Amino acid sequence: IHTAAGIDDADNPVGTDAVRIMQTLLEADNPDGILILVDLGSAILSAQTALDLLDDPALAARCRISAAPLVEGAISAAVAASSGADLETVAREATQALAAKQVALGENVPASTAPVAVPSGASATITLTNRDGLHARPAARLAAALAPYHARLVLTCGDKQADGKSLNQLALLQARSGDCLTLHANGDDAAAALQAFRDLAAANFGDPADRGDGSLLARATPATAAPIRAAVWRCDPPQHDGDALHADRAAFNEAVATVAARLETLQDKISARLGADAGDIFAAHAQLLAELSEATLAHDATNYAPIWQAETTQAAAALAALPDPYLRARAADICDLAQQVLALLADAPETVAPDNAPFILVARDLYPLRAATLPANCLAVVLAEGDPHSHAALLCQAAQRPYYSGAGDAVLALTDGQSIQIERESGAIYHH
Repeated sequence: IHTAAGIDDADNPVGTDAVRIMQTLLEADNPDGILILVDLGSAILSAQTALDLLDDPALAARCRISAAPLVEGAISAAVAASSGADLETVAREATQALAAKQVALGENVPASTAPVAVPSGASATITLTNRDGLHARPAARLAAALAPYHARLVLTCGDKQADGKSLNQLALLQARSGDCLTLHANGDDAAAALQAFRDLAAANFGDPADRGDGSLLARATPATAAPIRAAVWRCDPPQHDGDALHADRAAFNEAVATVAARLETLQDKISARLGADAGDIFAAHAQLLAELSEATLAHDATNYAPIWQAETTQAAAALAALPDPYLRARAADICDLAQQVLALLADAPETVAPDNAPFILVARDLYPLRAATLPANCLAVVLAEGDPHSHAALLCQAAQRPYYSGAGDAVLALTDGQSIQIERESGAIYHH
């Protein structure tokens, strides 16, 4: 990304300089073309003048002035260009860059903003049988299965399209049980990619088969469950500010590599302790980390911390705006990854849970990393917010640890060491 904003006038720096833009175009010239992003007024006129000033008509022909929003367009264009897209595709991605923000704000997104064009060629259609739809883990398995193929792969669900190799885009399809999914493929290995898609679908995308509701055999009386009593441990998710941090490319890459190694280790440990389904959560996290870090590194910058924060915030907001509760809960996964990287960049000390006396974790929310690493002496989790559909909730369930969400801000007044009691069935909390 090259910039040519402002003018060389200390007293009046706001404006645009056509000659400066022309010089920047000469520096940025490449055979693939140049997309020029502008704001308003004089910037458009100056960009047009700069093209007229060029002595090389071929260079001028390789330039495209875009009406895309400046900030969102730059991010989308950089991501598209880094994937090898041509100028036409990059320009279209930039123009449609407001879609993610519109979804996050609950606005209707015009159909013309669909970011992925369906290729001509062969296709395969399946009916999704997963009880919870194409949620994070099956979507991650699908993206991983299709990643090795060079063919252009687009998955459609109704009138929505997604890059078959992108976990983020697959999640935004909001595909639910019973929906028809069609994979369109164009390329030398299209047939092999379609077969891999069929095979994965036949295996329920790695999810266990739905047992159905079954038939009622009898009703039994449960034993009276004793209440949970322990001291409080207050530990809210970290909130590091990427805008206040600095990380060059090497430092950012190092932080991402550290988180990736942590996720790989965690997947193995959790799979062994809680089962493959729980471990697969962190395999999906590893794919998300790879996609989001790649989008961040597509920028030519000196500080990647704020760019990482912007990329992850946008991705989380898009998921949080979805109507499906399972997909909406996946926003916390991205927030978890974002904060893990930022914590390393901030050189923040690790918060360690008490390892001796029993305790009850009380927090506003809980991310999967913390949920997976809670020690056996954590008797329960109580959250002011939380989400019963979250991966943190699933991990607590797998560990047979009671998980109470939606308790409200009143629990945030509890302090470390304060004794509380939880009625298991009702979730009523008493403090002493």
